Amino acid sequence: MIVLDLHGMRYEEARRNIERLANRYWTRTEQEEVKIITGHSSNMRKMVVGVLEEYSIDYEIGGPLGIDTTYIRIY
Repeated sequence: MIVLDLHGMRYEEARRNIERLANRYWTRTEQEEVKIITGHSSNMRKMVVGVLEEYSIDYEIGGPLGIDTTYIRIY
């Protein structure tokens, strides 16, 4: 599993890291799950979702049950 922790990052830096991750995700050869830790910031979560949607990447907020909203899972 690939984990990207955005705690303590500015939005610009976080966006760059998510875009790098999205590019890496698009070119992957193996199915590997990705977890992006956003914490409790709804603004950070919205920004991450926006980038993922720009790249047409399927995601799930908070895992299978959607209870823990502090991370986003890419599958």
